[in-house]
Amino acid sequence: MSHFFCLFIFISVTLSANSQSLPTTLVPGRVDSFITQLMDSTQVPGLSIAIIRDNKVRYSKGYGLTKADSTQRVSSETVFDAASLSKPVFAYAVLQLVEQSLIDLDKPLFEYFPYPDVAADERYRKITARMVLSHRTGFPNWRKNRKLPQMAMVATPGERFGYSGEGYFYLQKVVEKILGKSLNVIMTERVFIPLKMTRSSYIWNPAFDADFALPHTDAGQPETKYKSSQANAAYSLQTTADDYARFLLTILTPSGIKASTANLMLSPQGRLPKSFSGGDSLSTTLSWGLGFGLESTPANSYFWHWGDNDTYKCYVVANQKSHDAVVYFTNSANGLSLIDEITRQFMGFTPSTVNFLGYKPYKKEQGRLKP
Repeated sequence: MSHFFCLFIFISVTLSANSQSLPTTLVPGRVDSFITQLMDSTQVPGLSIAIIRDNKVRYSKGYGLTKADSTQRVSSETVFDAASLSKPVFAYAVLQLVEQSLIDLDKPLFEYFPYPDVAADERYRKITARMVLSHRTGFPNWRKNRKLPQMAMVATPGERFGYSGEGYFYLQKVVEKILGKSLNVIMTERVFIPLKMTRSSYIWNPAFDADFALPHTDAGQPETKYKSSQANAAYSLQTTADDYARFLLTILTPSGIKASTANLMLSPQGRLPKSFSGGDSLSTTLSWGLGFGLESTPANSYFWHWGDNDTYKCYVVANQKSHDAVVYFTNSANGLSLIDEITRQFMGFTPSTVNFLGYKPYKKEQGRLKP
């Protein structure tokens, strides 16, 4: 037998053994092929993904470009807008304060901080932290004109689900008042440093300038990156897939909060409507916890959230029981059209959230994107 043939057998056996040490879907070459084909079919210029199996990050990689007409590749260090994935991280910090008896989930927030923006409507005095974290404040998502100091309520607090960034911003003001610090300082001290989330911030950090993803339209055209100096708990988190995976690990195997608190975070507070736009008909599979959306299937329960800052889109879904999760970030307006395929490929089920959120899968036909 030739030395070359012996070497070939040795390499083949070694590669086979290494491949079998991971679930089939995490064989690197297969993951690369799946992701790159998916990005090409949806005109997503850049994507970063982290996959957790059995409470460990088993796969982490960046794909594509930070800017479509550049040569800079997306890496695991590339910073993206987390958009609404900002909310669960903030919720985690709020629940730390609950454990320390600094805030009560069911005490009206106006008793901590009267909110002049909506004080004309007495109903706001019923709003609690629990209502904010479960999106039942009665606030709109955002006021119609963000420059207006006044905001009109759209429902009675606690009455029904109504996704609201305004609610999170109010709770942010309460937390800042209680602790006497700005949001980014609070999150850095309580979350980013303990969890070693070294490339995360609720305001722009100049250290990110060397490696960040620029936003792109649905046609793949790059736009200017907005670098905020104002922290907003609802949407301003800048982070990486690796950093966000570190946060997820603290939920899967609780640290920084008690196991009972993590379970409360993932306990249903109320069912969701069948559609994000609302309605009287309720979903049989979807509900909301304290910071995360929840999905129940006949076999498992999952927690999830999406992020949509228009030209940055991202998604996370996790299984607390099996300690599995996937989180991905994109620099594209088309990024949430990947929810279904990525969830089925890496979590093994078809999510109800696709129909709830309304982000339809896309197919590229003759150079144009078609719903």
